[in-house]
Amino acid sequence: MNKLDVINRRAYADERVVSWYRRLDHIYQVEAVILKKLDPFIKDKTLLDIGIGAGRTTRYLLEISRDYTGIDYTAALAAIAKKRYPLGNIFCADARQLPVPDEAFDFVLFSLSGIDYIDHADRLKALREIQRVLRPGGFYMFSTHNREYKNFMKMPWQEDTPLTIGHLKSCLYSLAYWPRHLKMRKHEVNTDQYAIVNDSAHGFSLLAYYISADEQVKQLESEGFRDIEIYNMEGETVKTDSKFPWIYYLARKRL
Repeated sequence: MNKLDVINRRAYADERVVSWYRRLDHIYQVEAVILKKLDPFIKDKTLLDIGIGAGRTTRYLLEISRDYTGIDYTAALAAIAKKRYPLGNIFCADARQLPVPDEAFDFVLFSLSGIDYIDHADRLKALREIQRVLRPGGFYMFSTHNREYKNFMKMPWQEDTPLTIGHLKSCLYSLAYWPRHLKMRKHEVNTDQYAIVNDSAHGFSLLAYYISADEQVKQLESEGFRDIEIYNMEGETVKTDSKFPWIYYLARKRL
């Protein structure tokens, strides 16, 4: 297990992080937009939900199809989701080694930028696994951190943001965890294609993968995906975006 994997798995298993995910019970506007668009194609089809946390997206996908499989690589979170939705097909598993047959699913979702918490080589491995388990023409929907975000790699006090109570709280939060951030920075990676950085998530306890829209499209195409669409967090199709720290992608496996 590499250092990034050790750090991120430890963070996700932390009781406070598990409690945070336990409280999540909504989907984002962009997710609702894409799922509505896909509904005629994936209604009552086979769905795979990767990185489900405590089951944030489970209820919404079950409304589309009962042929649902949900996984998370954090055992405590998978257990919470299974208890909430007592289905035999919610379990602990890893996207890099999916324990399912080839071409088993019509749709795969990997939300909340879950694919961003493994290193670059493992990210490509996960994409190949998703490609493997999708049927030809199947859809892959996911979010990832946006390297073109206007505040990428900036601390709150460096951002071009109006001074509000919320912004002040963000500054105080970052200052409180500044010693941890200084320790984590030695693990950061910056290349022409992507960056792995210690952002503010969960008290600066994670290392997250950031990539530009152009590079993400190239990455998807190189792994056999086509018809790639990019969405901002408001559900608008875009070519690129600097307003939001995350971007959603929708792609299809080649026929």
